[in-house]
Amino acid sequence: MQEIIGQICSEDASHLKPFIGNYAVTQPEVKGLEPLIFSENKKSHARMGVNHPQLAGMLCLVKHMNAYHADPKKVQEQLQNGEIRINTGAWPALAYPGDPPGIDFDIEDIQEGLLRGHLLKCICFYFFSFCYFV
Repeated sequence: MQEIIGQICSEDASHLKPFIGNYAVTQPEVKGLEPLIFSENKKSHARMGVNHPQLAGMLCLVKHMNAYHADPKKVQEQLQNGEIRINTGAWPALAYPGDPPGIDFDIEDIQEGLLRGHLLKCICFYFFSFCYFV
């Protein structure tokens, strides 16, 4: 049962993969992802998630954002090797608004801005637009 659910979720989200690079940055017309991610390129796929410098900042837990902005390479390395564990108990920076995401996070008021991040808005807009026309 879990395997089938996983396959269905994977198939539902698979149409989003080619567009993530366009939606991930707040101003794609000004500056896109660097390095670029191409949906057809296997080497490009290896740089996704915490392996990509910009995406690592978006996936970084918001409570580590100050450390990330002070030394992005160090925090990216900690994310890659598991020193900073990504789990369901904390929100990633992409859940919060700002450019870069999570920059205005207030540790005293974690609800402020939650789920108002640019990437979440874009994906929801794309998803609901796609569903509307199907």
